[in-house]
Amino acid sequence: MVKLIATDMDGTLLNSKKELPPDFWETLDMLDSKNVRFCIASGRSFTTLKINFDGFTDRMNFICDNGAFIVIDGKPVSVSIIPAETVSELIKICRSLEGVTPVLCGMNGTYFDDCTSELYEEVSRFYLNFTRVDDIAKVKDDIFKVALCDSGNPMNHSLPVFREKFGDSLSLAASGPLWMDAMNQGVNKGEALKIIQQHLGVSREETMAFGDYFNDTELLQNAEFSYAMANSHPDMFKIAKYRTDTNENCGVTKAINEFFHNQH
Repeated sequence: MVKLIATDMDGTLLNSKKELPPDFWETLDMLDSKNVRFCIASGRSFTTLKINFDGFTDRMNFICDNGAFIVIDGKPVSVSIIPAETVSELIKICRSLEGVTPVLCGMNGTYFDDCTSELYEEVSRFYLNFTRVDDIAKVKDDIFKVALCDSGNPMNHSLPVFREKFGDSLSLAASGPLWMDAMNQGVNKGEALKIIQQHLGVSREETMAFGDYFNDTELLQNAEFSYAMANSHPDMFKIAKYRTDTNENCGVTKAINEFFHNQH
């Protein structure tokens, strides 16, 4: 029986307007009644997720910044801070690549220094508590993740460069058509899910997970009931055991409700 459900946010739980499914809270009530724990597993920072789920964070667990920051029962249980010198090096390389802008995700907020309206719009789609600064190299905060907005598509442009330089020291993953994330080595949503499973006493066989992009790979691999959204990157269908509807058609809540309906 499933005792834990983890889902990605963007491209998975949320539609293109960044809205939750209309039946999300009803579905969460149903899961609560069955003592099934619910987990948000996102590349977003907790400073943003606290706003997304304002007043309801005590009902969920959170894998934030792709696993660099984990919150269970409202309390941080794991934090993976990137060394300051590594952050500085990442910023320097970003600035040497055309069309690549770094965004720092830290304990107290999200920071960027690009002044274009295009980047501002793109950042505001995913981050709510963000600050535009004069120079992110001067930011004083504990940084969990460096997100790179790459107008040239990270898979073919920036990701190979960073893999060559940091492949042995950082965890690197494309999180969308324009985004790539850099965390400490060994940090990913799947490792974070293992920590939550252990904390809650839930096995892989009792876990369900949903995702759509490469940074969800390990999350799906650590759940027996793994679902790729119909709108997923095609490679994700090789990783997930099951497929559900698109994020536009409430694929997550649809699959959850069908699964538990069939249990009776």
